[in-house]
Amino acid sequence: MGTAQPTTLAPSATSLAPTLSGPAMSALDNTVGMWIRGIISKEPEWESFVKNRTRVLKMAEQLEQYKYVQGVIQRYENTTTPVDLEGAGGVTITKAQVMRAFNLSLRWGDDCTETLVMTTLYGPNGTRCEDARVCAMLQETPPITTGMQAKKYLALLREVHGQWTIAHPDGL
Repeated sequence: MGTAQPTTLAPSATSLAPTLSGPAMSALDNTVGMWIRGIISKEPEWESFVKNRTRVLKMAEQLEQYKYVQGVIQRYENTTTPVDLEGAGGVTITKAQVMRAFNLSLRWGDDCTETLVMTTLYGPNGTRCEDARVCAMLQETPPITTGMQAKKYLALLREVHGQWTIAHPDGL
């Protein structure tokens, strides 16, 4: 008769298989991110972006950084890499991979997107309202770092949004 075949795989048999997380995904993210960086680093906005990352920015200036990153996200997310890109040919690009091109976290990218949307709603000429605190904070010089100021600004936007949502339960 012969030996019975196993019905399950040993754990070691699955450890070398490609996965959607861990080192295999990280190598893919790096390849795609470096491909995007190779393109955007030749664009005029890149030099300004890199230079501004080294100094303390008012939120109005940081919004320009966010707009640049958001534009790159919109340009590349859900598009496909060239089929001949070694190690990542024909891959659908994710937001995380775009953020890798900037050497920034996905969380930074998510905060960037949320901040831009909320500023459109509650900042200067906001579509829902123009909140004086939001407008004032855009012009403040951060006391310590741009990152800390950006977190405070987003927290304020969330607070304003919460207040607006309570005051307008019908969304109008």
